[in-house]
Amino acid sequence: MKKLVLSVLVLLTVLFFPGCYREPPFVPEFPVGEVEGYRPVYASRDDASIVFQSPRALVHPGKIYVVSNYLLINEKYEGIHVFNNADPSHPVALGFLRMAGNTEVAVRNQVLYADHLADLVALNVADWHNIRELSRVRQNLWAQRVPPGNGRYFECVDSLKGVVVGWELSTLKDPKCFR
Repeated sequence: MKKLVLSVLVLLTVLFFPGCYREPPFVPEFPVGEVEGYRPVYASRDDASIVFQSPRALVHPGKIYVVSNYLLINEKYEGIHVFNNADPSHPVALGFLRMAGNTEVAVRNQVLYADHLADLVALNVADWHNIRELSRVRQNLWAQRVPPGNGRYFECVDSLKGVVVGWELSTLKDPKCFR
């Protein structure tokens, strides 16, 4: 009986022990010279107030959101273009809502919810020319500390330059970070 119990224990140990082995984390060799990778886009909290400005051209459009008679088009990491869409065949540009770091937007009951810098804000948009901030949820740990996707080199974040509000693909010299 002891031999059977011992044999079962040895067999279980042999079967389950390899499952406890962990691969060491992949650490790439960092290239010397130029390589394609991501560079952080910074904004300062002091210089990044939310402002409704005159209309401007779409340069890097992102997500599109339609609510009531309005068409909202995100300008990646910069803000939201606002159009009167009462006649969808002829939308009329009303203005641009400057919000550093913005990529997401939703509207309900005349309250616009969006990301601004690393925070989530709620804005009263009953009158687009008189927007009021209703609330803000500070998300310091939500800041975009790493670029999108995996398998890329990137310029390490320097918090002295401001808050990371986005990432742009560019040529880097001697990168020291990888994801």
